[in-house]
Amino acid sequence: MKVLVTYFSQSGNTEKIARAIYGEAAQNNDADLKKLADITPEEVAGYDVVFIGSPLHSGSLAAPIKECLGVIQPSSGQKLAGFITHMAPAYPDQDMEAFAEPIKAACQENGIEYAGCFDCQGFLAESMHAAVQKKLNMSDEQWAEMVKQMTGRPNEEDMANAKACAKEVLG
Repeated sequence: MKVLVTYFSQSGNTEKIARAIYGEAAQNNDADLKKLADITPEEVAGYDVVFIGSPLHSGSLAAPIKECLGVIQPSSGQKLAGFITHMAPAYPDQDMEAFAEPIKAACQENGIEYAGCFDCQGFLAESMHAAVQKKLNMSDEQWAEMVKQMTGRPNEEDMANAKACAKEVLG
């Protein structure tokens, strides 16, 4: 099976998860790991399974991922799975479904099988801390707790969970 793992990452969180998924996919498949900027919509059609990764930006997929989903060139029998990183410790299932909606919509519009979406916490880039703390209206104590929760993420457990998700998608 031919597998593409592609991603957009600014702080490295999404790239770490992409590498874990690629590691699993490459064990028994012809797999490629490529940054989103290094692929064309036409290339996507050459893969049986595509994993596409994005950080959440203000509660939504990153703009480059949304753009890619809008011009994706599918092939018959193709599967698409998403993976998302975010700074919050966890989101309720209903919120996760909303974050994955652009991926589901692209699948539906293009006759691609939606194979689910993996998510995990990442560490917010230091340069964003003050702005996000202010936006979330958190006290210094609340923010310190949030930073403590995201420090070291994605961690080994997150990587193992990403690999397990990939294994399930690949069957």
